[in-house]
Amino acid sequence: MIGQILGGRYQILEQLGQGGFGITFTAIDIGRPGNPQCIVKQFKPISSNPYTLTNAKRLFDTEAEKLERLGNHDQIPRLLAFFEENQQFYIVQEYIEGHDLTQELISGQKLSEAIVIKLLQDILEVLIFVHQQNLIHRDLKPSNIRRRKSDGKIVLIDFGAVKEVSTQVVNSQGQTSLTVAVGTLGYIPSEQTNGKPTFQSDIYAVGIIAIEALTGINPYPRGFTTDSQTGEIVWRTHAQVSSKLANIIDKMVRYDYRQRYHSANEALQAVKALSPKSPPKKVWFGVGVLVLIALLIFWIFYQFSNSKLTFITYEGVNSGITIKYPSENWQLIKPPSGDFEDEVIRFVPKNQNQQNKCILEVVINTQELPKKLLSLDEFKNEALKQIQRNNPNQQFTDASQPSTTLSKFPAYKLNYTRQDGECKLQAMEIGTVRNGKAYFITYTAEEKEYNKYLDVVEEMINSFEIKVQ
Repeated sequence: MIGQILGGRYQILEQLGQGGFGITFTAIDIGRPGNPQCIVKQFKPISSNPYTLTNAKRLFDTEAEKLERLGNHDQIPRLLAFFEENQQFYIVQEYIEGHDLTQELISGQKLSEAIVIKLLQDILEVLIFVHQQNLIHRDLKPSNIRRRKSDGKIVLIDFGAVKEVSTQVVNSQGQTSLTVAVGTLGYIPSEQTNGKPTFQSDIYAVGIIAIEALTGINPYPRGFTTDSQTGEIVWRTHAQVSSKLANIIDKMVRYDYRQRYHSANEALQAVKALSPKSPPKKVWFGVGVLVLIALLIFWIFYQFSNSKLTFITYEGVNSGITIKYPSENWQLIKPPSGDFEDEVIRFVPKNQNQQNKCILEVVINTQELPKKLLSLDEFKNEALKQIQRNNPNQQFTDASQPSTTLSKFPAYKLNYTRQDGECKLQAMEIGTVRNGKAYFITYTAEEKEYNKYLDVVEEMINSFEIKVQ
């Protein structure tokens, strides 16, 4: 197919992927000035008998018309063409430069609650438009959700309805049936597996994506355990999540679709309710004055109290570390297991405004190294790659910074900034390799708050010790 011209104008460049429904290619449109890039998807009916081909053509034309309507939304690729050639069907769509969410949802890596809330809002806002067209996506999953490079917005791609062309069989009496359910295992609920998708089936898929982001667990093939009596997914023990957000996600992924949110808009409103409402404009001036006074009082109090901080020691029995932290001003959040070997432990300021959507935390990670042990430089390079995958918008301020120490062992240090929704964040990561494990501490705060807590954080990091084995 490479180099072949389809439809008289679409020259195939390379194959992007192949599945049970067809093949996806990148191509250029030689019929337009500048030969812009586009996406060509080929669908081949499972049977070549006249009944199947005739009905497939009718179905394909109908679904192409639906894709045409969907393309009116800025965050859904435009349909450029659809045609039949040599008993195979093709659709041509706008090419979206960017990356899909598989680069942000990394197995074993947990995203923060604030990031997941923003992700839910972004997906649901586009899904509302899809459902308003009386259409169901049917195949929502990370690889079918792209983040556009030009503006960072979410774009929904690869709608499942047109895939029925490849799975439909028609007998001599004109009766149709589907050979397989459209969708991807792990992201589709029971009613869709049985060939009866609903709007709530898409809501279920979005909920699964949120669970994947919070837990770092891929829903397939590993999957999640389910309650033997209710059939509901058991996932909270694998995530650090507020009960309010967890309750919303649980409702999105109910086994019985009738118990889920009735619409994408209803789910979106529930997620938006997690964020504080903005006060009326007429009180902004008064609020601003109060905030300035409060900040001044807090600064004076902080400067006074910080000079008299009393540090206590936390000891990880299994992980073999100790760290001191000021218990009067900071609180310790332990992992569900009670210790954090191969887990995460967090420290956050007690006086932090709970309504503040921006992250402010010190996080300690331990990670088992592969059998082929990584050197410190190799692990640093892996850390750089991981940060870049998790935070596409980050900017390193001094990635080549000279090495430092952690628990008196040679260590790397990384400083970077990133945009997380409305939050401009600054982060510092210090890590070392010891005893077949990697130990790394990450301090993250809003850029304007970063220096306020830096002295305390550095004192905590300097107190960190790894027991020599």
